[in-house]
Amino acid sequence: MSEEKQFLRTLLRARRRSLSLADVRALSQRIAERLIMMPQFVRADSLVLYNANDHEVETDLLWQAAIQQGKSVYYPRISADRASLEFIRRRPDDTLIPGTFGILSPSGDELLTGLQPTDVVLTPGVGFDEKGHRLGRGKGYYDRAFRGVLSGAVRIAPAYELQIVPTIPAGPADEQVDWIVTEKRKMECRMQNDE
Repeated sequence: MSEEKQFLRTLLRARRRSLSLADVRALSQRIAERLIMMPQFVRADSLVLYNANDHEVETDLLWQAAIQQGKSVYYPRISADRASLEFIRRRPDDTLIPGTFGILSPSGDELLTGLQPTDVVLTPGVGFDEKGHRLGRGKGYYDRAFRGVLSGAVRIAPAYELQIVPTIPAGPADEQVDWIVTEKRKMECRMQNDE
C-alpha cells in the first residue's frame, strides 16, 4: 500500500503544481465561496484552518469570513519534538511566521484544547476519493490529531477537482473527512461511507 500511496502522491502533487498561480487563486476563490455558504461553516464557533503552500487551495478568504463572523480560528504548528500537530489561535492582528518545514503559523501560544461537534476542521490533503479517504503528506500528523484534539468536529477538505481520484488506499490508521468541497461540487462523504 505504501508504494501505491507514494505513486499517487507524486501524481497528484504534479497535477496540483501544474496549476498557474492565477488558476490557484481563481479556483480557491470558487471553493471558498462555496464553502462559506455551507451551514456547517456558518454555525461553527471555532474553525481550524491551514496556511496553503505548494499550490494547495488557499484559505485567506475563509480566514476573512471567519473573522467577520466572530469565529475563533486556529492554525496547525508542528510540536517542538516533531511528534504531533498543535493548533494555535490566530487573532485578527496576528501575523503568521515560518515554522517547521517553512509552514506559516501564528506566533502566539494559545493552544486549542478541544472542539465541539459543530466546529469545523478545514483539512488539507494531496488527494481524496469520494468516500472521504484522504492522502496526506505521509507523516500521519492529521490522522493522529483527528483521534486527539480535533476529534468530534466536522472535517471539510477544500480540494481542486483534479485532486479527486476513484480510490485512495486506506488502512486502519487513516482518518476520513466528512465533506469535500471543490470548485465544481460539494460531496458529503459520510453518506457514502454508510452505504
